[in-house]
Amino acid sequence: MDLPWGGTLTVFKPMPPLGGKLPASMLEGAVGSFVQQLDEDSELLLGVCSADAKHWEEVLIRWRGTFPRAVVRLCVREAPRQRANPKIAWLECLAPLAKGSLWLWSDADILAPSGLLQGMRRELQRLVERGSGRAVTTPYCIRETGPYAGLMDTAYVNAEFLPGALLLGRLGTVSFAFGAATLFRRDDLLGGQAEKVWETLGAHLADDYVLGRLLTPVSMSRWTVETYALRGTWRDAVRHLHRWQRTIRWCRPGSFAALLLVHPMAGWTLRIACHPANHAAWVGAVMQWVVEVAAVVALMRLVGVRLPWGHAIAFGAWPGVRLVSWLAAWLPIPVVWSDREAPWSQPVQAGMGRGQRRR
Repeated sequence: MDLPWGGTLTVFKPMPPLGGKLPASMLEGAVGSFVQQLDEDSELLLGVCSADAKHWEEVLIRWRGTFPRAVVRLCVREAPRQRANPKIAWLECLAPLAKGSLWLWSDADILAPSGLLQGMRRELQRLVERGSGRAVTTPYCIRETGPYAGLMDTAYVNAEFLPGALLLGRLGTVSFAFGAATLFRRDDLLGGQAEKVWETLGAHLADDYVLGRLLTPVSMSRWTVETYALRGTWRDAVRHLHRWQRTIRWCRPGSFAALLLVHPMAGWTLRIACHPANHAAWVGAVMQWVVEVAAVVALMRLVGVRLPWGHAIAFGAWPGVRLVSWLAAWLPIPVVWSDREAPWSQPVQAGMGRGQRRR
């Protein structure tokens, strides 16, 4: 049969080491949501660490039995360290194996709704044929909170990130991308300067943001994918939220500073600090707190979050958490990708990751 527009599609899935913040079953379910959409004109590259090879080989056998027409190829090796950004280090290793002229980069913990792959291809086709863009990227949400530590992820993604992303999508093309899923033509990214592109992406913490800058203009997809809330400790959750906030501040410092306008609790807190006996200030702060809690719970309902009452009550702390995390993003607190990686004290780290040796 004739190939669809753009030729073969390659989906890239670099996997984190097992035993991390998400159970293996969740990672299998996430990748499987892409595998079941593969057809004869698409493939999926799965990059896994040598220590996890046996597990993923067994999963691959199950997938082949369930989805016989899906082409999934396994790339097994020691975790690559040739770039400071571990995800980009993996993507660079997978790239020579890709047969597709269309590339879809997607994080390991993303759940794809039915029809996503074909839907994004059609969106990119329309975009390119009109000459109005070179990539399509998807916003994402969280519909299952998980343990209490996952509430910070859930609140941030659904109440802070998602509304802004959807609004920007309605305003037109953007100059950034999201790691959830970004579709583009290989030649539009690499062209004749592959090494320079990998060097640039691999040195940045916010690789998805830089990817969008390289491919601009980027269109926001009408599709919204789903991800998991962090399964870990409160310490993990705080570090994850700080990484999100600090990355945005590094990428868009002016826009991040302007967020103070939507943090009214800062003004009320300052007023109380200056005039602690002012009853109007206390009443205003309490009312603002109630409004923000009601708003975040309403947004959870709109997204379709399965929200136990205990979790809904726990969101009562969110107005304070969002303000403190915004303030902390301005402090010189390093960002931690994972316990296996060196911390980032600035958005760009030239050279290689820990180990300082190409593998």
